[in-house]
Amino acid sequence: MSKTNRIDSHKLQYHPARVAQWQERGDCFPVYVEIGLTNRCNHRCVFCALDWLERGGVDINSEVLVQSLADMAAHGVKSIMFAGEGESLLHRDAPLFIRVANAHGIKVAVTTNGVPLTPDKAEACLPYLSWIRFSVNAGTAEQYAAIHQTKAGDFERVLANIRYAAEFKRQNNLKVDIGVQILLLPEAFDGVLQLAELVKDAGADNFQVKPYSQHPSSSNRYYLDYQQYLHLEPQLKAFESETFTVFFRSNSMLRLADSADYGLCHGLPFFALINAHGQIIPCNLFYNDPEFIYGDLKQQSFAEIWTGEQRKKVLEAMKKRNIKECRQGCRLDAINRYLHRVVSPEERDDFI
Repeated sequence: MSKTNRIDSHKLQYHPARVAQWQERGDCFPVYVEIGLTNRCNHRCVFCALDWLERGGVDINSEVLVQSLADMAAHGVKSIMFAGEGESLLHRDAPLFIRVANAHGIKVAVTTNGVPLTPDKAEACLPYLSWIRFSVNAGTAEQYAAIHQTKAGDFERVLANIRYAAEFKRQNNLKVDIGVQILLLPEAFDGVLQLAELVKDAGADNFQVKPYSQHPSSSNRYYLDYQQYLHLEPQLKAFESETFTVFFRSNSMLRLADSADYGLCHGLPFFALINAHGQIIPCNLFYNDPEFIYGDLKQQSFAEIWTGEQRKKVLEAMKKRNIKECRQGCRLDAINRYLHRVVSPEERDDFI
């Protein structure tokens, strides 16, 4: 499988034992957990899927999360990404959580706008990460300020932080992948090639171009036909080298126009989202929706919540929802297409 397909698809096929457990029991512990450490954010991006949430004042309880990370590892969680409803690196204990998760054998990643990744914080985090991804959504400081709703100086600050991270990785022979992503929006279209060159020169390992995914609750609305942007792929691929890879998410773009062939969200057992309040929810559709909270880590352990009656009730309620009301091109879309084929095989699937 090419590098691009590894990024622009799913990896559940590499966890056959977990899939087999799900087939046999109808449930399993998640492979992957996404954790929001805070609802604070230093930017107000025009495309933010969670622009309808209140910001500020909520940080996840450090003691509770440290205990929960051990519990997750003990029950088979393989990977964690710190992202969620705010900028995770604004939580003072973000480096601690990264170290603790890594010490328990969990692979750890961070998605960040990159402004808070000071040299001290980079040195505290990078040795324990599998990858870090900087969200940089423009090719010039002026575009960046307009799209991220911040001061123009943050653009060069982020590029400087990428350069420092790349140099620190090189000097210390670290394995962490340093990536940069841009959301392909009309406002940013003419800056994509320029940004690719800038981040390559800064020492990033990869550059990822992603489509916008409409959240049903978002205030922002973009109705994009990504066919008109597919010609960018070969131009961007020209920047590739032995040390720099471009991931142009064309499969994700095309899936946005391809209606889902599944009626249920089969992927929920393999994924969990923990918000800054310490509550576990099915996915980012259900921030601030008490009916769809699996449980609260301040009151129960991760394992107790995952095997508890409340989560079973939520999963039953999820089965009654219309899948067409879900987020377009959501994180679990490719997994759902795969699992739907597992439970509803086609006539020729046995001819391997």
